[in-house]
Parts: sequence; structure tokens; C-alpha cells
Amino acid sequence: MIVGACTPSATTRVAATPATQQSVVSEMPGVPNRPDLVTVVPFYWKANETDAEKEHIAILAEVDGLRGVFALDLGSLWLELNRTYLQRSPTGGVDTVTDANRIPEKDASASVGAHVTVRIGTMIDQFEDTMQRDPRGRPVNAVLNHMWNNFSEGGFSPRLGSIGPTVLEPFETIIDYAHQRVILIRLDKAGHRLVSVPAYTPKWSAPLIDIPTGPGYLEGHHYFWGVRVLLGGVGGVPESLRFDTGMLYNGLRQKSHDGLAGHLSHEILGTLGTLDSLVIAGHAFTSIPVYFAKDQEDRDLPILGAPFLRSLGIVGFNHRTRQFILYR
Repeated sequence: MIVGACTPSATTRVAATPATQQSVVSEMPGVPNRPDLVTVVPFYWKANETDAEKEHIAILAEVDGLRGVFALDLGSLWLELNRTYLQRSPTGGVDTVTDANRIPEKDASASVGAHVTVRIGTMIDQFEDTMQRDPRGRPVNAVLNHMWNNFSEGGFSPRLGSIGPTVLEPFETIIDYAHQRVILIRLDKAGHRLVSVPAYTPKWSAPLIDIPTGPGYLEGHHYFWGVRVLLGGVGGVPESLRFDTGMLYNGLRQKSHDGLAGHLSHEILGTLGTLDSLVIAGHAFTSIPVYFAKDQEDRDLPILGAPFLRSLGIVGFNHRTRQFILYR
């Protein structure tokens, strides 16, 4: 949703100053008032949310000074922008779309790259996505398109886009489901926090791995964040699962299903059931709701989605130190 309106001509442009941001950092004990190094952004919400909207993470953010609602989606890979509302500007960034440059919303394949600056809370992110280039060979860090049914899947439509791992890589990204907020802590190149944040002290971590994309993506150029697990507990089926905050279920493939007899509430492919346990870095998680896809359905699997992550309360990701984190 573009704040204040649902029409491209009314896109809200704001001054690039910390005072304009919706950040609650100064209100939180244990979070220093260092807006250049840490920011706390509340989940965006609206009245009468659907079940899907309640599962998704939506936040207010800016791209090149244009402010609106974005999904924070680890399944997006990069920064995806809504081409209904945004167009590439003459300088290579983005601006409000004009009718002359409008691309039909049914043309999901029509995409164009741009190089943008993102502001989340008080944090300015001029991130680089070194694997992407436009047709002229210029660096880009965002893609404008009409993905996910013109960004309507999961609710909060219209929205300006989806924020993926390439945007979040410079930060320790903490998703506090328990208190409905996102915390970004700026890191040095080695992945160490540049400021102490006692309110979010890690208590456990597991190795965070890069999972290659499948057919239909920029194969070999971008990676999902994920973890290695043992399905069914110690001695169970080894699998690499990617995180996807935008997925409404935890999903596994048929080949994993076939080795889990006795660990499932039922064994019917294509339906939702319960896995008795999975182990990540020696830590057992129990009673995991899972959807087992038939072979022809499992292109985007296996996944640990919103139901698993939300059940943990507070989760974090530090790609520079390769950690999936739980907090005290």
C-alpha cells in the first residue's frame, strides 16, 4: 500500500531524514539510541486482516524517497519492486510511474532493473547486488516487475514491493514475532555488531547456509538462506531447508516423505500433516506442521516458512557470520 493512496499519482515522497521514519528504538530498554547503527520497525498492520496477512511480515519503508508498504520476504532473493507504481528514472533509480510508461499488469514477465537506495526505519541501505546487471552492463540492485499476481499474494495490496536477502545482508536481521517488530543492527565486514544491543542477546545459533536457486531463477547467481536439518530427529533424514518468511506453510519434498515412515501424523502426499521432530545443530524442534508435495509440485521446496519461524518467537539472521539465531 502506498501510504495515503492507492493510485500511482499519489505516491508519497518523503524527505530522507530519520525524523520521518516510524522507528521505536528510543522507546525500548536495551536498544541504544544510535539510529545510524540500529533501528526498530514495527510490523505494518491494518484492520480486519486476513489469515494470510497475519502470517506475512509487512513494514513501512522507502525506496529512492518513495514510501509505502513492503513485504519482508526471505523467499524474494533480491529487492522486487511493483511496476504498477514505480518506473525506472532517467538516473537509473526509480520514480512514480506515469501512464506513458505503464506496463500491463498481466505481463508478469516484463521486468527492468534499477539501482536504488532503501531506507528501513532510520537505516539507509545503499546495498550492492554484484550479480545483477542491466542490458547495458550497469549494476542494478532491484527489479521492477508484476510478480506474485502484481504483489497481491499474501495481502497488503497494493504494496510497493518485497525486501529480500540482498537488502538485508549488511545487517543482523531480527524478526521479533512476539512483539511484532523488525530490528536491524548494522555489521562490520566480519559480521560483528557495530553497537551492543542487550535487548537481543543471542542464546543459540546454527550455521546459516546458502541454498542455490532452482530452474527459472538466475541460477548460480543468487541464493536462499537456509539450514541443514535432520527430519524425524537424530539419525533421521538429512535435508537442507530454506527459510521463507512469505510462505504460509512448511513444505517438504516427496523424496523426504518416503523416508519418514513412523514420524508423520499421516502419510498422504499433497496434504498437511505433522512431523514429530526435526533437529537443527543438535537442537530438537517438535510437532512441526508440514505439507508434503507431490513430485510435480515441489519446485520451490523444501521450506521452513512463516509457521515455523513464528513459533520460535524471535529469530535472527546474520549472513556475514553465517548464523541462524535464537535470542534470550
